[in-house]
Amino acid sequence: MWQNWNQADKTLLLALAVFLLALCVHLQYPGRVVGEGFLFCAEAALVGGIADWFAVTALFRKPLGFPYHTAILPRRRDSFIRASEQMIKQEFFSRRKIFHHLEKLHLMPMLLGWLQQPETEAQVTRRLQHYARDLILRQDSLKQAAFLAQQVRQTLTQVQPVAFLAALGRWLHESGRDKELLAYSTQYLRPLAASEEVHQGIQQMLEDYGREQTQGGWAQFFAGLAEAAGAIDYEEAATLMQRQLLSLLDELGDEDSEQQRELLDLFYEKAGVLAAEPEFRQLLRELKDSLLADVPFEQVIGETLTRVRQHFAADQARAVDPVAEHLPGLHSRLQKLLEQEYERTLILVQTDERLRRMLEHFLYDVIARSALHAQSLIGPIVEHVLGRLTDEQLNHLVYDKVEPDLLWIRMNGSIVGALIGLLLFMVLHFAQLY
Repeated sequence: MWQNWNQADKTLLLALAVFLLALCVHLQYPGRVVGEGFLFCAEAALVGGIADWFAVTALFRKPLGFPYHTAILPRRRDSFIRASEQMIKQEFFSRRKIFHHLEKLHLMPMLLGWLQQPETEAQVTRRLQHYARDLILRQDSLKQAAFLAQQVRQTLTQVQPVAFLAALGRWLHESGRDKELLAYSTQYLRPLAASEEVHQGIQQMLEDYGREQTQGGWAQFFAGLAEAAGAIDYEEAATLMQRQLLSLLDELGDEDSEQQRELLDLFYEKAGVLAAEPEFRQLLRELKDSLLADVPFEQVIGETLTRVRQHFAADQARAVDPVAEHLPGLHSRLQKLLEQEYERTLILVQTDERLRRMLEHFLYDVIARSALHAQSLIGPIVEHVLGRLTDEQLNHLVYDKVEPDLLWIRMNGSIVGALIGLLLFMVLHFAQLY
C-alpha cells in the first residue's frame, strides 16, 4: 500500500506525523516558546497540505463527498471539450503553423528520391498494367468497337497502297525481317511439300503434260510403248521433283544462302516493276475500296474485345495476370515500354526546371488544400474522441499530463504553510513581547 502512495501523499502523512510530534512536545513542555512555535508551524503545514489536497482533488472528484464546487472537470466536461477543440485548432493546427511546416518540406528531393527506388518503379509499372487491364474491363465493347472501326477506316482511307507496300518492303529489307519471313515460310511449306498429296499431284501433272504432248496417233503409240517398257516412269519423276523441291526449300530457309539472296533480289526487282504498272495501281485501289466497304470492322473488333474482356475477367477471378499468362511476349514488351517511359519521365523532371517548379507548386497546393480541409475535421474528431470518454477516463487523461505539477502544488502547500506559520508565530510572539 505504501508503494502506491505518491510524493504528495507521503508529504502530507509526514506533516501529520510532525504535527502529532509537535503536539506531544507542546503537551510535555507547556509554555515553552520552542514547543509552541514548533506546534504552530506543524499545524500550518498540515492545514496547508490538507487545503491543497482538497483543492487538487476537487478538480476531478468530490473530496470527502463535499458537493459544492467540486468535481469541476466532470461537471464542466462540455466546456473543457470545446476549449480543447479550439486550442488544438488554433494553437497546434492553425493556418499559420500549417503553412510554416509546409515551407520546411523539400518535396521534390523527397519525391524524386522515392521515385528512383527500384521498388517504387516496379510498383508503379505494375499498377499501370493493372489500371490498363481494369480500364479494358470497364469499357463498353460496342462503343469501343465502333470507335476503333472508325479510326481504322480513317487510317486506311488515307493510306496509299503503292506507297504503303514500298515502305513495307524497305522496312523488311532494312530490318532483315524479309529473311526471317522467308525462313518461316519455308518451315511451314516443307511438311506440306513432303506430303503424299503433293507427290501425287506432281505425278498427275506429269501424266497430264505427257498426254497433252502425245495427241497424235503415232505419238500416243510410241509413248505407250515407252511407258510399257519402263522408259517413262511418272512416279519416279515425281519423286525426283519432290526431292528437288524439298532441297530448294531447305536452301531458301538457310540464312544468307545464295538461293535466298537471289529469290529476294528477284522479288524486290519484280515488285518495283509491278508497282510502276498502272493496272496494278488501279487493282490495289480497288482492293482497298473493297476492303473498306466489305469488311465488317465493327463486328470483328467487337468480337475480339468481347473475347479479350472475357479472358481478362476469368483470369482476374483466378488472381492471375491475363497478359502475362496468355501473351508473355506482349507482357514483357509492355513492361519494358513502361519502364523506359518511367525512366524518361524521371529524367525530364530532373532536367526541366520549369516542369519541376510547376510540379512542386502543384504538390504544395494539393498538400496545403488537404491540410486546410483536414483542419476543419480536427474539431469534430477531437469532440467525438473526448465525448466518448467516461468521467474517470477524462480525469486520468488530464491528470496524467499534469501529475508532477499537481503533486508539487500539494507538497508546496505543506512547505509554504510551514514557512508562513513560522513567520506568523514570530510576528505574534514579538507583538506579545512589545
